[in-house]
Amino acid sequence: MIRILVLIGFFGAPLLGCSGSTRPPEEPAPATQSVSSSNAPSASVPPPAPIAKTPSEPPAKPSGSAPPSGNSRLHELTAQLLESDGQGGWHKNEKAATELEKLSSEEIGQLWPLLKDPQPAVRRGAAVFLLGVFDPKDSNQVNAFAALLDDSDRMVRARALDAVRQCSEAEQVGMLPRLSALLDAAREDRPENRVTISRLCGSLKAAAADALPALQAAAAADQDAKVRSAALAAIVQIAEPQAAVAPLQKGLADKDSAVRLVAAARLRQLGLAAAPAAKDLAAALADDKTDVAEAAAQALIRIGAPAVEPVAGQLASKSAPARKLALLCLARIGPAAKSTVGQIQKLKQDPDPQVRQVAEAALKQLGGQ
Repeated sequence: MIRILVLIGFFGAPLLGCSGSTRPPEEPAPATQSVSSSNAPSASVPPPAPIAKTPSEPPAKPSGSAPPSGNSRLHELTAQLLESDGQGGWHKNEKAATELEKLSSEEIGQLWPLLKDPQPAVRRGAAVFLLGVFDPKDSNQVNAFAALLDDSDRMVRARALDAVRQCSEAEQVGMLPRLSALLDAAREDRPENRVTISRLCGSLKAAAADALPALQAAAAADQDAKVRSAALAAIVQIAEPQAAVAPLQKGLADKDSAVRLVAAARLRQLGLAAAPAAKDLAAALADDKTDVAEAAAQALIRIGAPAVEPVAGQLASKSAPARKLALLCLARIGPAAKSTVGQIQKLKQDPDPQVRQVAEAALKQLGGQ
């Protein structure tokens, strides 16, 4: 509920923090990785995606005979590196981690083929360890991790995404077909991975145009609200403003208020280009979440004159907060809204005292009193 004193004093100051410096809300970032490593990338590298929670798999058991050597030893160490935490996640086996850290460069080189091992436990361990020594300038290493985007194990795919985020933009663009395919929940069942892919595509801006169909599908139908939000944000970064409006309009009707907030805030970011969504934004003034309604009001003010008619329609809303926000929008739009003075006059008799006061202030602002 907007305080009446703020509303009355609003006309001499920007609405609801509606200056150009307001940043649209960002969808929440996924939790950080629970498995740490002394071989982790430097601080300049983006934080890795969280360790995937997958059904636990027993680590390979020692043969019980003499200590294995060569590839057999490396195979066992990687298989033992990750252990189930009993809750669907993973933690490192410190003994195996310590042994792997002692490996020579030549022995580390022998770990790369293990990324193709038929045992998921081996591939997980190899991917986690090798990510710590990953060199994005080495094309062989880039190709090895890129191939893991097609792995059947979700945690292995997450580590592949960590590596892809360190690659050059040209290499990332080349991986778009694989990345776009993983936006389908039937291909990538881990929502955090789909969020990471959406953000990665958005960071490529117009270069990721080929990913737009997959992003639009995710924004409209993904079962996870965080994925829908991330996809909407990416669409705005990639598409031309006019092409971004339709997906954002759909987002305004999302069942999750966090997605509606992202949609309203991104439409505000588009300014006048968001005019085709003015009717939907005006309807959002009655949203039961105040932050969504206020973000919609900010977007309508930036649209300006094309928003006057749909905003004026909300003066008859059953929602008192919606009527107040509509009055505020019309006052801020200014001279282009003078045609609504007659409708505003009627609200001087509104049953809500705050609406009556805001109507008086709006009439003064528009020169109707």
